[in-house]
Amino acid sequence: MAEQAFEEAYVQLKKRIRDVEITPQTIITVLRVAMEVVELTQLKGESQRTLAVSLVRRAVEEAPISDDREKLLLDMIDNGILDNTIELVVAATQGQIDVNAALECATACCNLLKLRRG
Repeated sequence: MAEQAFEEAYVQLKKRIRDVEITPQTIITVLRVAMEVVELTQLKGESQRTLAVSLVRRAVEEAPISDDREKLLLDMIDNGILDNTIELVVAATQGQIDVNAALECATACCNLLKLRRG
């Protein structure tokens, strides 16, 4: 990925998240915005994912947060949480996830547990 493209995307990300405190609770929001910014670039596929995660990593590294919080957030990134979230979003947008089937399965399981408990 070209350094200039990264810097331009990072400027856009920072503009859009300027009021967001980066925490474990907001990291997915930051990722969402990063994905939206990356979608406006010419990149496709794996390059988009790499750029989005890199943007979030830099935002975390530059955020005015405690060292402990930064380590936690970077551990989340390093352990693939953001990559897996991107995969989930992509699968959902491509219609590869049947949310209704999952809901029906969960409902059936809950009903079965209720019956067993009496």
